[in-house]
Amino acid sequence: MAGFVVHERRSELRVFPRTTYQRGLSLKWVYLTLGLLAFGVAVESFLPLFGQRLAGLPPLVAGFFAAAISLGWSLTQIGGSSVTGHRAVRRLRVLGPVLLAAGLLLQGLLQRADTPSWLVLVWVPVLFVAGAGIGLAYPHLSVAAMSSTRDPEEGGRAAAAIATVTSLSIAFGTAVGGVLVNLGGASMLDAARCALFGIAIICAIGALTAYAANRTSLTEPADQARIHQGS
Repeated sequence: MAGFVVHERRSELRVFPRTTYQRGLSLKWVYLTLGLLAFGVAVESFLPLFGQRLAGLPPLVAGFFAAAISLGWSLTQIGGSSVTGHRAVRRLRVLGPVLLAAGLLLQGLLQRADTPSWLVLVWVPVLFVAGAGIGLAYPHLSVAAMSSTRDPEEGGRAAAAIATVTSLSIAFGTAVGGVLVNLGGASMLDAARCALFGIAIICAIGALTAYAANRTSLTEPADQARIHQGS
């Protein structure tokens, strides 16, 4: 990744927009926040395993429980994307990673060696809330990235980079999750807690990157001047 960034900064043919690498601009923080939100989705790869081993769920049922994160993401995104107030949008960008991390942290605390049925039912709203954190912030961060420049070529690159960041982050998250599961050793309970706590801590960094994105400018001075003249 370090080599990729060095190459990107020097190359004329880039994956990310030029403004991603310029000091004083927030686009890099926007992409980092998007990546940290997508990082949490990797938990879905391991939740069916935890459901089967810790709660004795059939594979199909355990898979449906894992889908609660995506359900929370999808449903919340539909409603959250309609928010337009400047202050409200800035708050949602920070709140999203906080909810995601809190949901994963609580899910880790709810893990038991022989999970009773009533506690399994509690998993669903907890995972839904975690996914809702993604849905609250993701659409507004995506809009920020796509509107970061008025140059058509750079704008297309900015939009395409959202999918690149998302897919790379899920892949990295799954790899890190696998490492954390193995750190738990032979105990599935320890493995579940290591994975959920570890990914929650990483996702929590998204609140800091979102705060940094809110504090810095998104567009270059030249773009800001054109926007001002157009208004």
